[in-house]
Amino acid sequence: MQTAIVIPAYNTQSSLTRVLSEIPLELHDGVVVVDDGSDQPLKADGFHLIRHDKNRGYGAAQKTGYDAALDKGASRILLLHGDGQYATEDVLGLTDVLAACDAAIGSRFLNMAGDQIPLWRRAGNRTLTFMANLRFGTHVSELHSGARGFRADILRKLDYHRFSDDYIFDHQVLASLLSQGITIGERKVACAYDDTVQSIGVGPSIRYAMGVVRTIINPPPHP
Repeated sequence: MQTAIVIPAYNTQSSLTRVLSEIPLELHDGVVVVDDGSDQPLKADGFHLIRHDKNRGYGAAQKTGYDAALDKGASRILLLHGDGQYATEDVLGLTDVLAACDAAIGSRFLNMAGDQIPLWRRAGNRTLTFMANLRFGTHVSELHSGARGFRADILRKLDYHRFSDDYIFDHQVLASLLSQGITIGERKVACAYDDTVQSIGVGPSIRYAMGVVRTIINPPPHP
């Protein structure tokens, strides 16, 4: 199997149904949907669906999905949000980036300069990305997008189960990989910010930012 698509989802049945309908038929065997303990169990007919017995967190859902994707023997693994925040076609296009890089980011700042992102989030994103670029010697436009992909051999070498079950999991993965000198590429991705997508509030965002700073200063160790 060439490509697996991990889709974490929580209470987003209508959006999940739409996202799944946008995935080409030839990729269906590689799709792994992780229902992170939704109030009403999600349905994903015809796709590999794993359900957590309770809501464990965004990072925990990714761990479950990555485990399943690796078990499928995929060589590339993409992360696609079940609420439809990131354009499905753009996320699937990250496979092109993985042809030349170890990891791929779908950047919102390569598309309309991130104008679709609320201003306060945009400012924090730019600041934290600048700090990480400075720390790791990278030159990417964004490190906080949920649209991302990895070569499977890179994830196999990463003990991601040691990381948080919460949102900071995203940056712990990248910080650990960047500290090892992996190559990371990016391509533009469109995203939506409306009532149909899930987003963390101001308080959790502040905690996330503090966690990011800690991982920049002291990246999680790797085996």
